[in-house]
Parts: sequence; C-alpha cells; structure tokens
Amino acid sequence: MNPSKTPAVRDAKWLSVLFMMAAISGCGGGGGGGGTASAQTPSETLTSAPAPTASAPTPAPAPAPAPTSSPRPPAPSPAPAPAPAPAPAPAPAPAPAVGASGLACAASAITCVEVSSATAASALPITFGQPFKAGAVQANQGLVATDSSGASVPLQMDEVSSHRDGSLRFAVLSAKVSNLSANQPKLINLFAGAKSSATQTIPANPDWNLELEAKVYNGSTLVSTLVAKPQDLLKQQIAQGSGRRLNGSVATEYTVVAPFKDSATNAEHPHLTARLHTRLYDGGASIRTDMVLENNWTFKANPGNLTYELTVRRNGQVVHTQPRLTHNYQARWHKVLWTGATLPQYRVRHHMPYFLATKATWNYDLSLRIPESVLADEARVLASSNTAPMGPAMLVPYFPTTGGRSEIGPQPRWTALYLITQDDRARASMLANADAAAGVPVHYRDEGSGQPLDVGRNPNVSVRFGESSPKLPTPTGTTIYTPDTAHQASFAYMPYLITGDAFYLDEAMFWASWNIAGVDPFYREGAKGLIYGNEERAQSWALRSIDEAARIVPDNHPMKSYFQTRLANNLNWYVQNYPQNPNTAARSPFGAIKSPWDNKVAGPWQNDFMTLVLTQIAEDGDPQGRAMLNWITGFTVGRFLNEANGFCVAKAPGYWWTVTDASNQFFSSWKTLFDTNYASLKSTPCAGMAITEGSPDRVDDYAAYARAMLAATSSVGINGASAAYANWKSMTPRMDAGFASDPTWAIVPR
Repeated sequence: MNPSKTPAVRDAKWLSVLFMMAAISGCGGGGGGGGTASAQTPSETLTSAPAPTASAPTPAPAPAPAPTSSPRPPAPSPAPAPAPAPAPAPAPAPAPAVGASGLACAASAITCVEVSSATAASALPITFGQPFKAGAVQANQGLVATDSSGASVPLQMDEVSSHRDGSLRFAVLSAKVSNLSANQPKLINLFAGAKSSATQTIPANPDWNLELEAKVYNGSTLVSTLVAKPQDLLKQQIAQGSGRRLNGSVATEYTVVAPFKDSATNAEHPHLTARLHTRLYDGGASIRTDMVLENNWTFKANPGNLTYELTVRRNGQVVHTQPRLTHNYQARWHKVLWTGATLPQYRVRHHMPYFLATKATWNYDLSLRIPESVLADEARVLASSNTAPMGPAMLVPYFPTTGGRSEIGPQPRWTALYLITQDDRARASMLANADAAAGVPVHYRDEGSGQPLDVGRNPNVSVRFGESSPKLPTPTGTTIYTPDTAHQASFAYMPYLITGDAFYLDEAMFWASWNIAGVDPFYREGAKGLIYGNEERAQSWALRSIDEAARIVPDNHPMKSYFQTRLANNLNWYVQNYPQNPNTAARSPFGAIKSPWDNKVAGPWQNDFMTLVLTQIAEDGDPQGRAMLNWITGFTVGRFLNEANGFCVAKAPGYWWTVTDASNQFFSSWKTLFDTNYASLKSTPCAGMAITEGSPDRVDDYAAYARAMLAATSSVGINGASAAYANWKSMTPRMDAGFASDPTWAIVPR
C-alpha cells in the first residue's frame, strides 16, 4: 500500500477503479438461466452414461437501464470459439432417477451411496466425496461401511474438513465394493466408527512409467520438444512419504509435480508444468492418473499462450495423444488416464436428501420431476460443444454478456440439474463446464509456495486492478475469455464435493484466490483481502467463492487458514460498516446496500444475491455472517412484509430503487420508498396490483431470485421469511412448472 495516498487521491483512484469495473461488469442481467451455449465433456468416463443437457430456456429480456447518470458501454462480441471437438462416444443409458425420498439407507446409517458398474466386478475400488451433518461424526471417530446385505466394505477416509465444532464436515472416501453384477446397483451404508490406520502396501517402483512429450510450435514451426519423466519423482515420494494426498487400505495418491525439459538442452521450461495426481489401487496394480497441464506461474518472466501437441507414453507405448492446442496463459487442463487396468465404468450416487441436509449447499427442490427431454437435450448440447482443452463448453466466454445465463445462480443450472436428478448426463455437463473453467486465465500459482496466489505472502500484488507490487509480467497472446466477478459461477465446488478429485479442489481455490487478488491492493487493505470494492453482485459471488474454499479445503492443507482468515476479514468488515456502523447516516435503516455507481440507488436483486450467500454462511454457524444476514434481510425480506406500512408486495422484485432523498439521507419509511419509486401508484390499493417487474412467470429473472432468497432465509429462521415465501410463491404460480426445465433458482425451505 502506498502511504502517501491522500483522501483526494484515494477518491480519484476509487472513481477510476469504478469506471474500469463498470466497463467490464456493467450490464442489466446478472443471474439465472438462459440459453446454453457450448459444452465440454468430462475428462474421464467414471459413470456409465452421458451428461444431460437441459432444454435451453428462452433468454431473459434485457432489463431496463439502471438509473445512473451515464450509460453502460455495450458488451463487445466474444471472440470466436475454436472448432468443436468430436462428439464423445455414447455411454450406456442412464439409471432411473432416485426420487425426492432418496436411497433406502439402513435405518441406523448416517447416510449411504449407491454404486453400480457397467461390467461385473469382484472387487471394485472407488473414490468419491461425501459431506456430513455437523455432529454426525465426531473428531475422534472414523467411518465404517457395510453393503445392503450387512457385509463389511473396506473404507478409508481422507482430506478431512471439519465443522466449527470439530466434527466431520467433508471427506474423500475410498471403498472396495465386492461382487458387483453388471448394471445392478449396490447400496453402501456409512456409519460412525473407530478410526483406521490401515494402509495398503505399494511397490517402491510402481509399474507406472509415464513419459510426457510436448512438441512446442511457433505458428507452423517446431520450436522445441519438451519431455517430462515423472517416474523417479514418484519413487522418491514413495520412499519419503511426501506429496501424499490419500493414504489408506484402498487408495494411495501422490501429487507428482514434473517439469518439462528441453530434449536437446535439458533446460527446464519456465512455464509448462505437469501435476500428476497419481492414485494407486490394489497395491499399485491399477493406477489412476489425473494428468494436469499448467501454464500458470505468477511471477515468471515472459508468460503467454503456448502452442503444443502432447503425447503420453507408458513403457514406450502411446497411451494418449492430444492434438495441437493453444494453451492459454494462467490456465490449466486435465485428462484422466488409467494404467494396469481397464477403464472402470461405475457410478456413485448420493443419498441426496442427506447430502442437502448437511447444508453444504442450498436446499434444492428434490420433488421436481425433470423431463427426459431436458436431460436428453443437455447431452445433445454437450456433444455438439467445444470440449477440447481451452474450449468453452457451455460457458459464455465474455463473462459480462447481458441477460440470464446457465452458469449464473447460487449454483449453475447444470449443477442444480445434477443435484435433483443425479442423472449421468447432468453429471457430465457439470464436470465438463468445471473443466472448461480451467481454461479461463484466472489461475495464478505462486512459485514460492506452490499454491494459488496468497495476498498474505504478497500483500501488494494485484492480478486485475490497481498497482501491483511486485509488478506482474504482461502475458503475450489473447484468449476467448473475458472473466469478471459480477458474472462468475461456482464452477468447481460441487464437482469436488461429488468426486473428491484434487483437480477440482485446486480449481475452487484458484477462483477464490483470483477474486481476492483481483481487488486493488489499496482498497483490499493489502493482506486483509477485502472485496467490498466491487459492485454488490460481484461482492456476493466473490464472497461465495471464498466461503466455498474455506469450507472444503482440508484441515491440514496449507491454504486452509488463508481462506478462513479472508472470509472472517470480509465478514468483519461488512458488520462494522453496516449493522454496527456508528454513523447511522451511512447505513440504511431498512438494511439496503447501495450501488457503488450511484449512491442514491440500491438494486433489490443484487441485495438478494448477497442475502443468499449470507444464508449459507449463517447456516455454517458464523456469528458475523448471521449478524450481517439479520441486517440485510430487513430490506430483502422486509420488502415482502410491509404492505401495511405502504409498500406493495407486487413491486418487490424491482430493478433499481432510489433509497435516499435529495440530501442523500436514507428513507426511513416503507411508504416513502414506495411512493418515490412508484409515484404513479401512490393512491392505488395494493390488493390486485399486477406484478409488472421481475418477470413473475419466468424462472430466470428477479422474481425467481427473490423466491430463492425467501426460501433460503426461511431455512435459517429469519423473522417473517416463511410467511413471505409462502405468499410470494402463491403470487408466482406459473414459475413452478418452469423449474422442471431450469431449476437454477429452485430452492425451497429446509
């Protein structure tokens, strides 16, 4: 931070930052469904069916312009996407939906999962993620498992993340399932039990022997041939017990970081790196390698796009080829390879009522019956999309694009589809889009720590706005992506919760890290990592990403305390500057957060976004999150409860409202708020007033956002929220049918 900055300089710089952010982020939309664009396939066939595509909803109408004094610049057209990758081979037909009641777990089980395989297996090792309710598994306990016949199932528990009370929040579980018949599901019940220290014996020199060869091009000219040989690194880690992520009786996983070296000079390439998440099953007889290629060091000179083709060999035999691609700067991609075994085709489905009851995410409406046509269309769109590395899949590459979009919501549309159906087509869509997000240039790995960029270590660094110290090297080349915070999805959080894969954990951390390091260090207060210097919807989605990382990063991970501390720093800032601000003139008596572009107005829908995120944090037991939630719901829930005080509920899903008078003093009466913004309706009775804003019949506009917000606040006991939800649901009945095609905002009270 520059201590010489005076208030005048600070204000001038703040206006400059706001102008830059408005140019990138300013648009009328900001959430919801919308048409699907292109889609990406997952990099591994773990399930036995393709990914569903939901019917592409009609794009939301462009909202009326915000009441600011200057117009927003038009959104530039996104760069053309590369040619789509070939459609993936069709997978077996999906299993029928589990239904709202979930699986038939044993009566005394904490929860259960269903495992099925496309082929018969006498002993199938599997790995998956599982969240748990607070208190279900105490800190001194482990887990044991049985199948539906009561037979014991070998089980190990890794990557533990704990609730505030020390009980188990999340774990990566590995099990060995016996006697699976082809396409015959088997239940695995989970119980609290004694911790196990059993481990499998693995060879000192596993029959892995991968070699990665990258031929690097400048245009059509071959520049160099790079080779990475990770076998000796794996042997060293096995001998030392280092870099080990999973370790138990079923699976042992090492993260092997292998540099690429020039085959002619043996010089190490400064940017291209392989991270190989190498999982050994059956004593190393079967090895799963999640091969991650990264071009994302933060401080190394001369970053830029890299064009190469990749060949992977095992014991000299080609096992994978990647045709020539341009690997974006600050980006990564991955591919799962199996050696020593036929690629397993199995599916794991969770007992979703329990999964949602853990409060790992919002309470999506499991009673929805998603039509087969929606899921079939999801698969069709995915198959026709660019799913190659750096391809956009269903993402809109120009993030500030206006209107509703499938990725924008509490969770993306494809994730909501998967949570409700657990259909393999929805799963593939969810994972494909998480993979696509890895190609967006927001991935900064710190050479000093080997972890995502940490503003605690680098308090004055900035990857987006403001002065950066040290100054980051300017990359060469361009990408199809223009990321921004205001239109950012939760890409990797749910894929990690479902799969337990390290690739998705890293992705969640990278996005949270970018959200923090992208704020001007002056307004971020350096190492504090504050995010308030964004418009409110951007603050909301950034806060969500930090909260997600703080939840799921394992307790023993070096980044755990980093994200927990930045989450706490931000919540403390909100509480001190809103509900506990001693300057009453600086805070709305209703609980409204104003727009940074115009300090006389507030966007109810953007306040709804913030409220939704705060419900998640409050459900996690955070007292500061709860204090901020209690304050903001005075406005977000209150506007649905104050007809007796002069504010008609029919106008609750507004776009922008004036919230201060000519002297910039906050309104203190609901009637004044209503009369100011709806002057022509001053004398009109509320009864029978039409809902003319927020598209009450649609599932991807402000009325739907409000319904989700009211459902979520009902779940955390906000006064009046349950009644407000019931009333608003009765006023928007046509929305219900639409949720079956687009459940992005289909959140219901717990």
